[in-house]
Amino acid sequence: MTRILVTGATGFIGRAIMRKLAREGHEAIAFQGNLLAATPPDLTAAEASHCIHAAWYTNHADYLTHDINREWTAASLRLADAFFDAGGQRFVGIGTCLEYDVANADGPCSEDRTPLHPETLYARCKLDLFEGLAKRGSDFAWARVFFVYGPGDREGRLMPQMLDRFSRGEAASPTYGGLRRDYIHVDDLAGQLMRIALSDVAGAINTGTGDAPALSEIFEAGARAFGRLELALGNDTTGGQPPLIQADMTRFRREIGEPRARDIATGIRDVVQ
Repeated sequence: MTRILVTGATGFIGRAIMRKLAREGHEAIAFQGNLLAATPPDLTAAEASHCIHAAWYTNHADYLTHDINREWTAASLRLADAFFDAGGQRFVGIGTCLEYDVANADGPCSEDRTPLHPETLYARCKLDLFEGLAKRGSDFAWARVFFVYGPGDREGRLMPQMLDRFSRGEAASPTYGGLRRDYIHVDDLAGQLMRIALSDVAGAINTGTGDAPALSEIFEAGARAFGRLELALGNDTTGGQPPLIQADMTRFRREIGEPRARDIATGIRDVVQ
């Protein structure tokens, strides 16, 4: 049994991590305290060998641009230092696919081949944290998360809005149905994060499904989960957005094993049920 400290344990991804660790027989310890406090947290009593850092600012309305992202970068570095000072062995940070140059990516985003070019403050601060952790020379992995959905997802995001419309028998269409995105069920993501934490993978590694259905196909899967395919109004527009944001899961598969992620139709059906 591994003792793992989890920050953001009451959040969307954090709750899924806690559930997964408990199901797999590990001792999951939820961080208690204010990570944005000016002084580093005292983690001695936690006696955790591993840490999965899932806490961050997540207000859907402005998380991409809010200046508080800078504070979270500094707070996360304090957390990592405090964790290793307390005897911790392995730290897993959660990054974002938006660290990549998604506007110019030629195919799926690869840790080895795709350039990094964050275009939002959120992604820039995540990359700053990754680089800060790398300079410390400690045992850490950086999980680049693509798009996530599932139980507990925040209102205002694509999947909850879509499923709410279909649940009320209302037709719905994505604004840009031609965009292709790699969406992973939050429980599958939690499983991948746990496996990363328990591995010896160092540095950046993608988490996702390795598949990227069009948003119009995702809406069709959502309508089908309610038995009302006619409610999905598809389109193939892209609106000048990056046409494809997909995880290359080659490194995960090579160094950890099969990613184990359900397809979008199964995942949406599980959420609805």
